[in-house]
Amino acid sequence: MIEEKTAFKDEQLAYELWQLSEDAFSTGSPWTKEQFLTDIQQPQTNYLVVREENKIIGFLGYTRVLDEVEVTNLAVLTTEQQKGIARRLLQEMLQREKANQAYSVFLEVRQSNVAAQHLYESEKFRQVGKRKAYYHEPDEDAVIMCTKLKTEAMKH
Repeated sequence: MIEEKTAFKDEQLAYELWQLSEDAFSTGSPWTKEQFLTDIQQPQTNYLVVREENKIIGFLGYTRVLDEVEVTNLAVLTTEQQKGIARRLLQEMLQREKANQAYSVFLEVRQSNVAAQHLYESEKFRQVGKRKAYYHEPDEDAVIMCTKLKTEAMKH
């Protein structure tokens, strides 16, 4: 079952997301507990969370401004990877935001994270640019990807 951030206490959710990120990323969590907490408390952000037996095993964080969405975090516990959890989270967010009339969804991904890029491409994301040295420890470029949730109205 996928739950939203409102199903959790902010501080506890921030701690659990940070812990999960520490496990999920070979480079460690890209954010501190404090950064997660600050993000969770923003009204324009949402988190979709997969919890099994009272333990968070995956999450997707995103921000919406007007009709644009940016995925800020997507992580799954290493022991739960390759089970379709990231895809379920991504599809759920895309479905919700399409229903909410969002126009496009952007995200950044490490250039070396080919598995994630394949997942995004399979969900109709396309590479639209790069950010030089966007990531640190180790320094690495980010691939910017985007998908359109609706087409622009045709002008007559």
